[in-house]
Amino acid sequence: MAEAGDDLPSPYAADLNAGKVALVTGGGTGMGRATAIGLARTGAKLVLMGRRTEVLEDCADVITSLGAEALCIQGDTREEDQIDAAMAAIKKHYGQLDILVNNAGGQFVSAAKDLTNKGFAAVIRNNLIGSWQVTKAAADAFMFENGGKVIFVTAAHRSGFRGFAHTASARGGVSALMKSLAAEWAEYGILLNAVAPGTIKVDAMAQYPIPPERWTAQKRNLLDRMGAPHDVANTIIFLASALGDFITGEEWYVDGGETLNMAHDSRELIDDEMFEKRERAGGE
Repeated sequence: MAEAGDDLPSPYAADLNAGKVALVTGGGTGMGRATAIGLARTGAKLVLMGRRTEVLEDCADVITSLGAEALCIQGDTREEDQIDAAMAAIKKHYGQLDILVNNAGGQFVSAAKDLTNKGFAAVIRNNLIGSWQVTKAAADAFMFENGGKVIFVTAAHRSGFRGFAHTASARGGVSALMKSLAAEWAEYGILLNAVAPGTIKVDAMAQYPIPPERWTAQKRNLLDRMGAPHDVANTIIFLASALGDFITGEEWYVDGGETLNMAHDSRELIDDEMFEKRERAGGE
């Protein structure tokens, strides 16, 4: 099923990434989907990895309708054996991997005082450890020998992230990891950067106990609009292409100036009744 933005034309040349193979984790929905489709519009061959086959295949259908190629791999970035199987499948199908977009991740809203150690550790494993595992596997299988680009999707965390201390910690760790690897792996021709989105309008917002109108009613950034998945995707595509060949070790904020506008607090958006129902239902 088509999503909003699937048919947006690319601002880049159709052959910008011709001949390249790109892996996008969490590539079936939201920013990952927009990135995968955007890369396909610039000539790349895609690998979509995620836990839900149906959304991967739906995104692949859009990509093939553009005349590009897409390989779907069901896999969890938290599981090393599944990552290894994905790398083997990429090597067999394409024989190369030039671009890795570490987009898979997740979190939930919680005041830090109510956050359990188990919940904190789950988000660290999903966002930080998962990103490391895929990056190391891709480097071992392809990039130490042939070079490549790695782009991490983090979050606008530099001014703190109230209501999301766990994901701020994980994404901050990813940012530090990216910079460390950029320093160590430049000699192999591996360039690593990160993109830090602000509040982006994606379907995943439905998981939070926040009514949709509260996301849009509150002025959260200096541009007075919510970000869209393609806002993030276009920055990733820039960094993944030859346009970003002299950029490494940087974290690019794509937040409309949100971190300069500190009047907001994600917890203020929460509807108490929705939150209580979710807690009774066993949500974390």
